[in-house]
Amino acid sequence: MPWTDEAWLRSAFAALKQTLDVDARTRNEMVQFLLDEGFWDKDKLTTWESAVAKFNSCMNPNKAEFFKIGELWALMKRFGRHQLFLAMAADLGYEVRRVPTEERREQLLEQLAQANEQHALVLARIAAALEQLNAAPRQQHQVAPGMRAQFSLPEALPGTAVQLMGCP
Repeated sequence: MPWTDEAWLRSAFAALKQTLDVDARTRNEMVQFLLDEGFWDKDKLTTWESAVAKFNSCMNPNKAEFFKIGELWALMKRFGRHQLFLAMAADLGYEVRRVPTEERREQLLEQLAQANEQHALVLARIAAALEQLNAAPRQQHQVAPGMRAQFSLPEALPGTAVQLMGCP
């Protein structure tokens, strides 16, 4: 006998349904969210109807399409529908409690401070690079008729936009 039984599968599907079985407006917002955030490939889902059909197919346990865990997690977080999470925690023997508001506020403020610090460092690097660029003597280059202008970055700047933003 497998470790899952029919009752377990029914309760798991019921939790998924409680999480994602929403009115048409909210379903459309969920589909748009999955497309906008890159969870679903807009090139493969060429029409709105195909995206909605995929969402509906993922809700049907008899179909071959399923939501990925990242999609479910993002939908639960974005739309505040945590029934699947709560059912999973209960099934695994965990008690769930919300972090008290003040403690959560402190966590978020700390995250905000860290993000501001990182952005300040990136802005300082960009400003320094601009200063170097502005301090360099300006040279006038004439492009001969019929020739194309060619541009290059000064050596002081990183080679890619990702590096310029300070990302690894």
